[in-house]
Amino acid sequence: MKFELEFDKDIYNKQMDLLFDLNWKKKKDYYKNSQYLGLVLIIIGIALIYKRPNIFGIGYVFVFFGLTNLIPFIYYYFKIRFFYKRMEDVKVKEINDFHYLKYMNLEFTENALIATSGEHFNLIQWSELIHYIIKENNLILITKNYEPLILGEIEVGSENFEKIIAFVKVKFEAKE
Repeated sequence: MKFELEFDKDIYNKQMDLLFDLNWKKKKDYYKNSQYLGLVLIIIGIALIYKRPNIFGIGYVFVFFGLTNLIPFIYYYFKIRFFYKRMEDVKVKEINDFHYLKYMNLEFTENALIATSGEHFNLIQWSELIHYIIKENNLILITKNYEPLILGEIEVGSENFEKIIAFVKVKFEAKE
């Protein structure tokens, strides 16, 4: 199966946001809620230390557990923020690169997935792919290097998208 895909900036941005959410959303939501618990425990601990500093050190225990909830939030907040800024820079660079290359050819063969755009040629053997995900009408193929390849139903049409999904499922079942 061979397809000629036209680059659309809006589709590309939605797909990159989908990849970001798949990677970071659960962790971001978990640590977002843990910051409140951490702050409450720290406040209770400080109040206990201030009011009665010698009651078995319970205030220090509250402060300790509050910090164990708050420090991972701070760590992941800055890590996710840094990753998101870096991803935005990559998105802008990719959009500028594809501004000159309007079309991309994508071919699904028995041995490999072949992607060509302009003078760029990328051959990915089926053995190099480790997993596939179907999320929000997008097919995400993940390589051994954890590089995602994403193809949307809107890019190829619903009938072709179903054919591609069936083909990919057969290829992954044959690998196992």
